Amino acid sequence: MFGKLPHIAVPSDVLFTIGGYPVYNTFLITILSALVIIGMFYIALRKSRIIPHRAQNLVEWIFTSILNLCYEVAGKKNGRRFFPWVLTIFLLVLISNWWEVIPGIETIGTKSAEVPGCPEQLSGILLWGNSANCIVPWLRPPSTDLNFTIALAVISVVATQIYGFKVLGAGKQLGRYFTLKDGPMGLVVGLLELALEPLRILSLSFRLFGNLFAGDVLLLVIGFLLPVVGVIPFYFLELFVGFIQAFVFAFLTLIFMTLGTTAHGHEDHEEEHMAEVAHEDHARVEHALKREEVPVA
Repeated sequence: MFGKLPHIAVPSDVLFTIGGYPVYNTFLITILSALVIIGMFYIALRKSRIIPHRAQNLVEWIFTSILNLCYEVAGKKNGRRFFPWVLTIFLLVLISNWWEVIPGIETIGTKSAEVPGCPEQLSGILLWGNSANCIVPWLRPPSTDLNFTIALAVISVVATQIYGFKVLGAGKQLGRYFTLKDGPMGLVVGLLELALEPLRILSLSFRLFGNLFAGDVLLLVIGFLLPVVGVIPFYFLELFVGFIQAFVFAFLTLIFMTLGTTAHGHEDHEEEHMAEVAHEDHARVEHALKREEVPVA
């Protein structure tokens, strides 16, 4: 595109409708991201070997790194439970973030006179001058669409609650929010924690959306001011930001799931139990040493 800065809008664009339901450009690339992940694993694991080839080695390294992280944060049992969620979210967000550095994303599309400032009549395959930004892009990075980030955040929070009821049971899970064991203050703390649950959706979604939308706008503006060469350093910056944001989203999901499957007071009981065990071991050692003492003549 030459002659005019690309049109920047927060809402994604509707490409067509199916049965009355609109299909957005961010939805198409979300499906494409999922297909890329499936294809990557299929190619890497369809002919797995004891001595892995490069693709298999990469996939195994990703698996091992995320699984070890889950073990360290949630323990072995819960870590295996949370691992599929954390891995899937990390890879989907990572691939979705990295689309913005590919040339042609948001610059190739269908001519449209509905873009603000565009003339009613558009001619030619390529658009130039004042009509250069009169297109509806076919593809747009999903993370720049608030619908995508909110949907992932809702999935993260809902899955956390499901695991909480599954691991702790209904009584202990509801007891995290409604309890008088610690007096009125314990109930207040529980209600505050309940109120924070929907706020996690805002925190997760707007953090990812804000960083990626800002980066996307940065690439478009720099590409307009300094075509070709000027935008190259920012590609590496956005690759790094995309990775960090994917890791943060997945890691926070892991943290929320770990906290969501921990009943109140569980940590204190664990510490008391460990202290009692240590005290008993110390007493047994002292008793054994006294029995082995030999009186001096």
